[in-house]
Amino acid sequence: MKILTIVMMPFREWFLSLFLFLFLFELPFYSFVSAETDSKYSGPISRTEKRILDGKLEYQKTGNFPLEWKLYFKAKQGDFVVFYDLNGDEIHFRYRRNKFDLDAEFFVKDLFVGNPYLVKGEWIGYYVYSIDERGKRSSLPTPKKLPGDKNEIVEKQTIPIFQLKEYAEIRTDDLLY
Repeated sequence: MKILTIVMMPFREWFLSLFLFLFLFELPFYSFVSAETDSKYSGPISRTEKRILDGKLEYQKTGNFPLEWKLYFKAKQGDFVVFYDLNGDEIHFRYRRNKFDLDAEFFVKDLFVGNPYLVKGEWIGYYVYSIDERGKRSSLPTPKKLPGDKNEIVEKQTIPIFQLKEYAEIRTDDLLY
């Protein structure tokens, strides 16, 4: 009977009752949800954590490049494992001497794509994308060893290369529900 009453109700009264229902019952719920989004879990790596560009700026100011990073694992590429930060910038960590280094393969077997890690290493060089005579950037990077040109190192496209010393998966102590 109530359904029939709602159907037969004029549009103006129906719209007003819908508005009152949403205003009285749903609005407090949405304000509660928006208050909780401020403290919402955003991942195991804090948004205030040092990024690769911050490390380059630190190198530019002090001459020291950070050796400890909180990064996400991306993939294995040749003799390197690739990690990235929240901006998507990459760091390459050399983990083996050559393709026959089976001990190093065993060392990185637990890395899982997308997982966050605390990674430590020794800075050994960088990749730079050179600019050709036409002013275009090359698609293949050129590896360079340290010491290098300070201006090349702090470029946005430059990728730091480290020797992987150790890594540990970052796990949260927060209760997620």
